[in-house]
Amino acid sequence: MKELDVFRYLKKYRTMIILLSILAGVSFFLIAQLYIQQYTAVTVIEYTGSRASEGLSPDGSDIDTSEIYATNLVSQAMKALGIEYTEATTDDIRMNIQVEPVITEEDLQVQQSKLENGEKDYEFIPTRFVVSFNCGVGNGKEYPRKVLNQILQEYAVYYGKNHVNTSLAANPVSDITSKGYDYLEMAEVMDSTLENMIEHLSDKVEWNSEFRSSRTGRSFQDLQEEFEFIREVEVRQLLSEILEGRVTKDRDLLLDKYKNRNNNLEISNSAAAFEIDRIRGIIASYEDAMGEFNAGAASISESDPNGEDKQANALQNNVLPDVYDDWNRDEDGNWNPVDRTAEYDQLLIKYIEDRTLYEQNLIEKEYNNYILSVFNRAPAASSETEQEKIREEIGSLAEKINALQSVYYETNDEYNEYLGARNIVMLSSVRVTERFPIMIFTVLIVIIFGVLGCAGAALFGRIEDFIEYYAFTSKVDGLPNRAKCDQFIAIRERKPIQEGFACIVFKMANLQMENARLGREAGDKMIKDFVEILTSVFAPSDKVFVGNNGAGQYLIFAENMEEEQVNAALFQVSVVLMEKAQSCGYFIELQSGHACAGKEQCFYIRELISIAMKRVGGKGTGKEPEPKTE
Repeated sequence: MKELDVFRYLKKYRTMIILLSILAGVSFFLIAQLYIQQYTAVTVIEYTGSRASEGLSPDGSDIDTSEIYATNLVSQAMKALGIEYTEATTDDIRMNIQVEPVITEEDLQVQQSKLENGEKDYEFIPTRFVVSFNCGVGNGKEYPRKVLNQILQEYAVYYGKNHVNTSLAANPVSDITSKGYDYLEMAEVMDSTLENMIEHLSDKVEWNSEFRSSRTGRSFQDLQEEFEFIREVEVRQLLSEILEGRVTKDRDLLLDKYKNRNNNLEISNSAAAFEIDRIRGIIASYEDAMGEFNAGAASISESDPNGEDKQANALQNNVLPDVYDDWNRDEDGNWNPVDRTAEYDQLLIKYIEDRTLYEQNLIEKEYNNYILSVFNRAPAASSETEQEKIREEIGSLAEKINALQSVYYETNDEYNEYLGARNIVMLSSVRVTERFPIMIFTVLIVIIFGVLGCAGAALFGRIEDFIEYYAFTSKVDGLPNRAKCDQFIAIRERKPIQEGFACIVFKMANLQMENARLGREAGDKMIKDFVEILTSVFAPSDKVFVGNNGAGQYLIFAENMEEEQVNAALFQVSVVLMEKAQSCGYFIELQSGHACAGKEQCFYIRELISIAMKRVGGKGTGKEPEPKTE
């Protein structure tokens, strides 16, 4: 049997090992990419508002990180990125967004210390959060980065709009001509709208005077001045033209509206006057109670150790029963009074409000009376020419206000982004990582299957050696036996052989006679010597097959061996065999025949064998040895 040779097995199965390893690696890579691998986009944000450490937004509402992946924000992000619902749905993206608080070791130590010191109500409020988005690899590595960036951008705008810059001035001028107003009313609406807008912008200027939009090139100060100009110049001019020309669609209807206004003002002032009188009475009673208290407090002995407590109780129980300041414990454990406005101050505030309303109603009533006096002398309806002129002015002015309002909205949107960025800071850029390194695992899979393939090749190679030895090897000479020769022929008989294919047949004609003369052991020795010579001349390989066909017959099949090469090899065998016989004292009558496919023009192996076998016989190549002399 052949010796154990691992390298021979590996060489034999190297192609299969390589293909198996590559196939395993490619299969794993494809499966991992399609079904296992994920990209994760991740960043860290921090809420930096003045009340963020309390868990509150600037508007006082609780910080709610779930707003980051709110349906409307995700939808806006998808729209901005052009993501179709065939690629992903809103829920697909929302379900793969995670927001986790960042809790450091230092934070845990502080929390533990607080709890150990008896602050059982202490609660750590994080301000930093890890925001991540997971998705498959189908859309590329940049896809999760773009999605997460866009969502956070939309969230910054939303946060600035809803939790920082919560007010937005309305624009009733946009459809003013379709609401059935008379011309004077339209001008008044414009004036009121501009007044509110100017006040609104004034607050924004006070809040952040340095902000200037990169999109519109305007600051809130610029917008305020533009609105003020329109109001003070153009709207005032429009009002003047309407009043001087007494321009109206329907005088009687306009007069009725202003009369109704006055009636409503009178009702309002009547209620306000009643409330003013009521508050005056309460204040008077309050002052009387304070006088009685002062007289009672003076009777309490200053030497009484409980004198101050008695005074406080008297104040609490008799004068301020419902407004005495409560006491609360602060974070440091100190007791402090609640900052609460006293009832007397509340009464004064209510009095001032009612009094202010009363005075404003009087001023507005005087204005209404002025309008009534002006239009009492007006015709039932102005001429079409006058109306057309005023309509054109109102339309032009409304268009100008609407255009400026649009600029304001765009500026405010960018301001919201700015506020969001100021209150929510991205501490790191969005990084995209893989769920696991597929290439590394693929290489490992290739290596593992390569090792398994080598082990399998060694195992199967050795099994083949056993099968080859017991089923297809002659036990006498170690050559392939008759069954192996038949197998070799059967494999090649269905297709033509190459032109350089040669078949050689050897026959030991006197084998039986020599066995009888010298004995079986000597005969086996003769066979082994012959096989050694034969395999030395015709070295077995992938191109040369040497087999024992039984009954002292040997078959040799050689690829790429021409007639001259065959004759040279036969001569060499005869020479070496003769030398061997001389030295060993036996005689081998060797008969041979051969056929070459090219020379015979025979390209089927069985036909070539038949030709070669027919040429076997006649003359032997061996020679009887001469007797040895002393």
